[in-house]
Amino acid sequence: MQKIPWIRIVYLYLMTTIGLIVFVIGSITMLNSVLKTFVFKKADMNYYSRPSELYLANSEKQVTIIKECSDLTVQDKEMIDMWLADYQNWKKIDEGNMQITSQRQRNFSNSIAMIVIGFPLYFIHWNIIKKERKKDEEII
Repeated sequence: MQKIPWIRIVYLYLMTTIGLIVFVIGSITMLNSVLKTFVFKKADMNYYSRPSELYLANSEKQVTIIKECSDLTVQDKEMIDMWLADYQNWKKIDEGNMQITSQRQRNFSNSIAMIVIGFPLYFIHWNIIKKERKKDEEII
């Protein structure tokens, strides 16, 4: 009877466990992303940014009124124009919730990578374990 070194057995079971864990985490993350994308569409909404957006929208109207004041210097008016330009750029970038879309894409790519790495890692090592067990059973 051929005895398998204990370090090899530990290695095989450890790699099988790691592969299975990576595969399961990737699958859970993928399922979570799919559910947030298609079923629970408001789950990713950032509630903290909405009040500031409303505040800034009101401020934009107030800033245009303040900009017409005669007490402002040319530099103050330039600063106000720069703020308005920055705000308009921010609105364009935030339009369509680009941050949510990019986060979902990162989640999908990470999930796919974990599944593609985890499953073969698990499957290969588990098959080696099964073959060695079968050989041991045949010998006995």
